[in-house]
Amino acid sequence: MQLTRGFFPKLLIGTFVVSILAFMVRGFGQLIFGAETARLLAAPVFALAILMAALSFLLSLLVRLGVLGKAQ
Repeated sequence: MQLTRGFFPKLLIGTFVVSILAFMVRGFGQLIFGAETARLLAAPVFALAILMAALSFLLSLLVRLGVLGKAQ
């Protein structure tokens, strides 16, 4: 599997954006629905951000070890 040069920056920026989105969902959810419902609404978004961060770590580790090829 070849990873393009711009893949990691896109993944990291996407992770950052999803993290900010999770905080926004929680904040606006508290204003509209209440604290408990806001936590329930924001939990999947936080989980997605954590999975994206773990994926970027795993892929960078595999590239560093030479298991995955990197584009020139």
